[in-house]
Amino acid sequence: MTNDQPRFIAFVVAYDGTGFCGSQRQMNGRSVQGELERALQMVLKHPATILMAGRTDAGVHATGQVCRFATDNGIPSERVPLALNRVLDRAVRVQSAREVDQNFHPRYSAKSRIYRYTIDNTPIMNPLTQRIAGHVRDPLNVAAMQQAAQAFVGEHDFAAWQSSGSPAKGTVRCVRHLKIRRRREVFGSALLEVEIEANAFLYQMVRNIVGALLQAGHGKLDAAAIERLTQGRDRTQCPPPAPPQGLCLVKVKY
Repeated sequence: MTNDQPRFIAFVVAYDGTGFCGSQRQMNGRSVQGELERALQMVLKHPATILMAGRTDAGVHATGQVCRFATDNGIPSERVPLALNRVLDRAVRVQSAREVDQNFHPRYSAKSRIYRYTIDNTPIMNPLTQRIAGHVRDPLNVAAMQQAAQAFVGEHDFAAWQSSGSPAKGTVRCVRHLKIRRRREVFGSALLEVEIEANAFLYQMVRNIVGALLQAGHGKLDAAAIERLTQGRDRTQCPPPAPPQGLCLVKVKY
């Protein structure tokens, strides 16, 4: 069954980014986009290009990535998750789908995005958390991290917290909240979570911010120092980013 006008379907996807070169299609390896488009062609019987709410790097995960595709196939939107999950790599799962207006754009229609960074703060790395958490051996002062985090909240020029290689023209972003909390024990490890919501993010901005918060947790940075680094707009003066495997795109708000 086909329609005269294309239909637009948005869907929420979760993935383990460990085995991918990133979310966007690239020439140097397997991508989440490439895997989804391969599955879509099998289900729809025609090629379909997807749009994504945000780009994630190699090793970064998602539970709430949002994508959209156009099709003249009559498949009901509620059947899209089951159909795609039958042919997708097990590291990628479609959670839900719905038909949307053609003006809906996963990236440009978004009001904010929420990322979560998970830290395994134990003397010896737990092999069961190594794919989903960054390991920090030495104890972290959570109260100091929480205090330092407030320097990032609000609207700022985040040029200092952007890694090179970003195509973004402007570097002003608004961080709506930044919370640090301990989670219950998972796989024998007491995990620490850093959750950040902003209207948009620069390239590796979350990992760079978490890198600074780890320094604060070790007593090497405080809120005043972070403010000075932000005002200096010089990435080379800032701490290195946290490793990718602890980062997850949790939700996109519209």
